Amino acid sequence: MTEELFTENDLDQFDADDNEVGRVIGKMLSMFFFYTVIAMTITGIWTYMSLG
Repeated sequence: MTEELFTENDLDQFDADDNEVGRVIGKMLSMFFFYTVIAMTITGIWTYMSLG
């Protein structure tokens, strides 16, 4: 019989860490998307003004 590699507390901590990392990645992706929208808006306005 093999010995368990992780205790129940270890598995609970892994689960909590995984949830936290998921939230952080979601926030980062949201910020990158928001930054892209702002940059594209500024670039579009600048291009429109330059052509006129």
